Amino acid sequence: MTMSILLRLTTVLLIGFSVICAGMAQDEDQETGVLIHEQQALDGYTFIAPVVNSSAYAIDNQGRVVKQWDFGVLTREIHLLDNGNLMVVHAPRDEIDKSLYELGYPPDGAVAEYTWDGARVWERAFTSAERRHHHGIDILPNGNVLALLWDYYPLDDAIAKGLNPDIVAASFAEEEVFLPDVVVEIDNPSGEIVWEWSAWDHLIQNLDRNLPNFGLVSGNPQRIDINYEQYYLKSIPLNWSAGPADWMHSNAVNYNPDLDQIVISLLRFDEMWIIDHAHSTAESAGPAGDLLYRWGNPFAYGKGRKVEDRKLFQQHDIQWIDEGLPGAGNILLYNNRNNVIREDELAEDEYSSILELKLPLLEDGSYDWNAEVEIVWQYDQGFYSRIISGVQRLPNGNTLITAGVPGRLLEVTPEGRVVWEYINPINSESKWLFRVRKYPANHPGLAGKDLEPGPVLVDRTEDE
Repeated sequence: MTMSILLRLTTVLLIGFSVICAGMAQDEDQETGVLIHEQQALDGYTFIAPVVNSSAYAIDNQGRVVKQWDFGVLTREIHLLDNGNLMVVHAPRDEIDKSLYELGYPPDGAVAEYTWDGARVWERAFTSAERRHHHGIDILPNGNVLALLWDYYPLDDAIAKGLNPDIVAASFAEEEVFLPDVVVEIDNPSGEIVWEWSAWDHLIQNLDRNLPNFGLVSGNPQRIDINYEQYYLKSIPLNWSAGPADWMHSNAVNYNPDLDQIVISLLRFDEMWIIDHAHSTAESAGPAGDLLYRWGNPFAYGKGRKVEDRKLFQQHDIQWIDEGLPGAGNILLYNNRNNVIREDELAEDEYSSILELKLPLLEDGSYDWNAEVEIVWQYDQGFYSRIISGVQRLPNGNTLITAGVPGRLLEVTPEGRVVWEYINPINSESKWLFRVRKYPANHPGLAGKDLEPGPVLVDRTEDE
């Protein structure tokens, strides 16, 4: 691997992503903690895991710490389970084997369950050279965990699958690897992978008719065009984010138990994809594992215009709204709206938005690809984060927004009124929050817990 690639990837690993975050640093004098707290805010507790930090916290609506955990390694996200345990994404405790590729995000690589008191119940760490965990998880009703992985392939294997040499020359000239994403189901508590789906099994290309995956891209939207490549198409600088080897850059995965389907957020494609979980791993590698539905950027499969028809902009935290919550069955997501070089110029109206979508679902669980997606609810007032970020529908009908880069949390009513606002006080250099979850005071996981509030959360490192 060349020195220039090593330098670029090292920059990625520093987590600051200075290229991405230029102009987005917080004012040093900005107030932190709770800025707004009105009666309409959900009575509950917010669980935050500041990026570039080994600690996580549960805070009340006044910003007071009711529980703190230190996992000893960089942590990305934390979830409260019904039994009072925690599901956590954090870095592995053992060194990752980077002999095949350097790429990796510091707070990723392991999924673990802990007790409320911080004792580890089980952990699955991905440290091998061939397969690497990154970004999000979702917890299934049976307690198993869905997770996103990169699978390693030499770039030559991708070329043999029909990757266009012109794309290789333009974007992969100094790369040696191709990293399509895999969705895996991890058994709880053994940590074994019991099911998986790989994008590698569902590629199409219109370059070489002698290859078995040759076909008309626009006529097969259920397949993934190996030659849709963000850098090549949009003239994005190669040092943006993690580089072209991270071809898909999936950043969220979510399960719908009623449909037995999985939705994935694809940052590189500006799309959401839906796949079927009902089939075995072997069946999922065949036509049964093709995409059930996709939305956000029809240009990715030859059905739309590059600029005018794109609806999603490197979105995050896509999810079905859970049964029992207002809007149940709809899709909720954080649309970053960063317009990263919209295709040849920066947008003047940079802002983020929250979208609640009603998909054209048919009675048999399939989707009408020709019907319009209905935007049921949208909120886009006064917040922005170019990358990361999240969203959550709360039991009282409010929506919790994580504007990740500024570390800003907003709870807004259906009418768009901000009734709770919080700025992460941890780490003055980077207030990043990947995604945050809030739980009502009557959540079963909180029953019997000591929730006596302590001091307001502040950055203690400033005193060191």
